[in-house]
Amino acid sequence: MDARESRARPTIYLDVDGVVTTVAYQHRAGKDSLDPIQVARVAALVQMFDAQVVVSSTWRVADCRPTLVEAGLPEGCFHPDWRTAILPTSRDEKTGGMLPAERARRGDEIAEHASRNRITNYLVLDDVDVGPVHTGRHVRPDAERGLSEADNDLARQLLARAA
Repeated sequence: MDARESRARPTIYLDVDGVVTTVAYQHRAGKDSLDPIQVARVAALVQMFDAQVVVSSTWRVADCRPTLVEAGLPEGCFHPDWRTAILPTSRDEKTGGMLPAERARRGDEIAEHASRNRITNYLVLDDVDVGPVHTGRHVRPDAERGLSEADNDLARQLLARAA
């Protein structure tokens, strides 16, 4: 067993809206259309680092894995506990519905998932602030355009540093 095999696989906490589907792309292709360029960037990170994916997006309410694989993520890349839990702090107290991403405290959901699954080697790809607990592990693309080359470079640096 080499050193890479002896370490835990890194985990990528993946938001969908603003990361693999962007505002600009949806204006051209339609609502909820996944941008093949953005999916390819995430897929390349997954393959390069043999990473597992955990969906932290509102897309996790339904099983979005087949859609993500069809769009280009590697089959079998998902962590066995493939989505973060929807914590009470992520729901509107009056309606019970999910809060918008900006108010949903997604960082708490990621921290809870990482703790519960003993994940210490991870990267967060999300277009909203996920809090200071994820400093040095968060790449925040612009929701209009998704992951830029600079974002992609930073993601590779952060994953390589953790490896």
